[in-house]
Amino acid sequence: MSNNPFDVLSNLNFSESEKKHTKVEKVDAQSDLNKERKSQTIRVWLQKKKRNGKLVSVITGFNEYKEDIKELARLLKVKLGVGGSNTDDEIVIQGQNRDKIIEILKSQGFYDVKKAGG
Repeated sequence: MSNNPFDVLSNLNFSESEKKHTKVEKVDAQSDLNKERKSQTIRVWLQKKKRNGKLVSVITGFNEYKEDIKELARLLKVKLGVGGSNTDDEIVIQGQNRDKIIEILKSQGFYDVKKAGG
């Protein structure tokens, strides 16, 4: 008996139809997500209202589910190295990072992303 815990997995046999079915579901979900992202009009605002004069970037215009907005907010915060929050329809990122946010959103498949406001 070997010490490799993954040896158990080598005994599992998946049929070809199970493998193909999993790949098709992933491709369909990804293409639907890309279509949805291309149809959205995203605006990145710069605000300092009610924040003691500190600037934040507010991203609005999402049509996605709350879980997707939450994941996107987390991605932006990690890539920018800043804090922030999200609600059902907007993401708030600390600091003046509009240009970087627009680049990241476009790389994630969002087509219509523009600066708005101040």
